[in-house]
Amino acid sequence: MGPSGSGKSTLLQCAAGLDRVDTGQVLLDGAPLHRLSEGALTKLRREHMGFIFQSFNLIPALTARQGVELPLRLAGREIDTAAIDRVLADVGLAERGGHWPAELSGGQQQRVARRRTISRRVLPSLLRRS
Repeated sequence: MGPSGSGKSTLLQCAAGLDRVDTGQVLLDGAPLHRLSEGALTKLRREHMGFIFQSFNLIPALTARQGVELPLRLAGREIDTAAIDRVLADVGLAERGGHWPAELSGGQQQRVARRRTISRRVLPSLLRRS
């Protein structure tokens, strides 16, 4: 928390390895982010981090369901559409999975972004319970 321009976003971007620090170092679970290659950083973010951007960054050409599936597809994981539908239903979007971001309210877009962020962790446990 702080005034505009105080470095809040920069701090978060450095902590996520999106920006490199000029001095010092950022450690994530003991790993120095400044020493990782771009490929290693990408893999680390894909497998261990999730991002909810202020503008949600939903892809206009993907439906809500496809947006939640995206991290799994990028990771080469199997897609279980029934599990995707369940996680959307958990946040009141059962009937909105086939809708484009422009067809969703701001709150609905935020819920899709939240589900996209945690899909790689939540969906495997749902699949095991199925």
